[in-house]
Amino acid sequence: MPSPLPLLPLPQIRNCTFPTHKNAVNRLGLLLIWSAALIGLYLLRNQTDQLALSGWENLIALGIIGLWRWSWMMLHTLRSCFYRVWVFPRWRRKANRIPLEQLPPAAIVIPTYKEKPWITERVFRAIAQEAKTLYHPLTLVAVATPEENIAIAEIIKSEDTQFESVNFIPLQDPNQGKRGALAVGLEKLSQLDLPLDTVVALMDGDSELGPGSLRLSLPFFRLFPNMGGLTTNEMPEVYGSYLFSEWLHLRFCQRHQYMCSYALSHKVLCLTGRCSFFRAEAALHPSFRDLLVNDCIHDWLWGQFRFFSGDDKSTWYWLVNQGYEMLYLPDVMVTTIETLSGSIWQRSYQNMRRWSGNMFRNGSRVLALGFRRVGGFTWLCILDQRIAIWTSLISPGILLIALMERNWLGAAIIGCWFLVTRPLYLFIVFWGRPSHLKLLHLPILIVSQWGTSGIKIWTQMNLAQQKWTNRHGNEGRSARGLNWKLSLKTMASRFLLFSQTFAFVVFLLWQYGTLNVNQDLAGWWWTRQTQAQPSPTQIIEAIDHGVYPSDRQDDSRALQTLIDSLPPKGTIQINLPLGEIDLFHPITLHRNHTFLSGKGVQGTLLQVHHQPLRNKAILTISPPQTSNTSDTITNIQLEKFTIELAESSQFRVFTSIRLDHVVGATLKHLNLSAGGKQTLVLSQSRDLTVEYVDLGV
Repeated sequence: MPSPLPLLPLPQIRNCTFPTHKNAVNRLGLLLIWSAALIGLYLLRNQTDQLALSGWENLIALGIIGLWRWSWMMLHTLRSCFYRVWVFPRWRRKANRIPLEQLPPAAIVIPTYKEKPWITERVFRAIAQEAKTLYHPLTLVAVATPEENIAIAEIIKSEDTQFESVNFIPLQDPNQGKRGALAVGLEKLSQLDLPLDTVVALMDGDSELGPGSLRLSLPFFRLFPNMGGLTTNEMPEVYGSYLFSEWLHLRFCQRHQYMCSYALSHKVLCLTGRCSFFRAEAALHPSFRDLLVNDCIHDWLWGQFRFFSGDDKSTWYWLVNQGYEMLYLPDVMVTTIETLSGSIWQRSYQNMRRWSGNMFRNGSRVLALGFRRVGGFTWLCILDQRIAIWTSLISPGILLIALMERNWLGAAIIGCWFLVTRPLYLFIVFWGRPSHLKLLHLPILIVSQWGTSGIKIWTQMNLAQQKWTNRHGNEGRSARGLNWKLSLKTMASRFLLFSQTFAFVVFLLWQYGTLNVNQDLAGWWWTRQTQAQPSPTQIIEAIDHGVYPSDRQDDSRALQTLIDSLPPKGTIQINLPLGEIDLFHPITLHRNHTFLSGKGVQGTLLQVHHQPLRNKAILTISPPQTSNTSDTITNIQLEKFTIELAESSQFRVFTSIRLDHVVGATLKHLNLSAGGKQTLVLSQSRDLTVEYVDLGV
């Protein structure tokens, strides 16, 4: 028998190896990018108005979203560091003090199907070597083809000639996929006379146990009696694509970061199918096996359908539903071996669709279990997964709008923000990992974040559509039913997807300032009212009626004469000329359906001269004095001009524009800042649309 387990040294959570020259260059490059972006933000600090974000409500909305996202990320970071540096090392020291003979016996169920021979040899040789470090013999159930079982037996025999450390039980692949193979293996274990405290590991046929994996994992089932399962750290080993390999390195670093944070609450959000350990009382329970084979949900749109992939999410849900605790061991490493052929983009897309679908399908029912049953922090994490798919697209969405509007300064500000925050995030998630941080991870992170959100948005409306590309081929499953019912469901799914996307685009336009929902809806309504008038809009050029700009002569009389001579019916637009228009007298307008339009706030300037205008409004819109006091003026539009004091004026005009009994008016692109404290006076007026009006207050 092996000697008792010695007190193992405290595992080195942090990677203490010196970085290679290339690794140092990559980190320096990311640091330079971060520094340059930080300098860019500093230089552009006075140009933030170029983002065109208008209104305090927009800033508050973005501020709340940003505060939530970054506070949530920092909370995960602090929890992860606390778990790795303080909590888990204490648990590890206690686990290392448990003698070898007191560790629970172990069993492994590992399905494999037409795996590459060299991968099979590595995987099962590692298992055989790990079995020799245990006190009790390891029970190994391999569900594979007959040829593979023969090869597996030879591999084990080469490490353990007499099969003293491994009790090998070969089973034939039931041709029911991974779920069926796992259920067959667990059923076989339930028929054996295994001790009640046995620990059962479920593994993939392309996952290689790292040194000490079993001896380091088993003690935790003694330390935590209510722990139903634990999962391990992962490291990718990819053959066939350097880019895909670096993407997986990034994803596993992110997984490590969040798993440590989750484990602090004695819960995780997934017990990975690569390699996870379960208490036998859970794994060998009939309902556990039944859930693996027949797991399904009833979706409000697609009805009831069975799960195709996501066995690790099914086992996780079973433990959550039964109230078990779960842990993550950051010092137990399992190598994931991936071989790639064909398009890496297609492979990545299919992986993200499968992972996202499994997350949504299981997240919904876990949320339904309730805040108390699942655990407060874990429940919030699952809820946040659904919110984050939209919030992560806000910044790139605003960036796209800025580029489309050729707002180069605004786009530069957002770009610098990305290049400040993303390298910082990379330094955080790669801390303490054996994976090397590279410059390539920056574009991979950005593309992955945005692309993943888009895939998740599509997936959440198509939960019944499942596809898995593996050695069985391209397998899939979708909702069943009559063709016309499926067509209706598909149409409803597309409509909901379009509606959500449209609402999100409207939100982005509102945040950017291109769209003001309340004012634009009001403007749309009054536009409809205007278009409903029987006569088309008549355009009148003021310059043709004696209003000559920049001549230093009074233009108020000519403009007033023009207004008074307008016909009583129909919609009329008066175009003011480009230049300075001198007003020595007030202007009044008593007519409905009248537009007064200039050539822009920098183009048409209404120069106000003080003598006749003291204590009066420059422009007054009101019903005629001879009319009934209950009468109103409707459909008025003032736009694209500036009212300012002439240089010779020595007083402040108290009112630039006055609206009396006006219903339905639009004021936009006006500069009234020179008019004093009461630049705009509204008296018994309503249904007004005000856009980009500078009142100077």
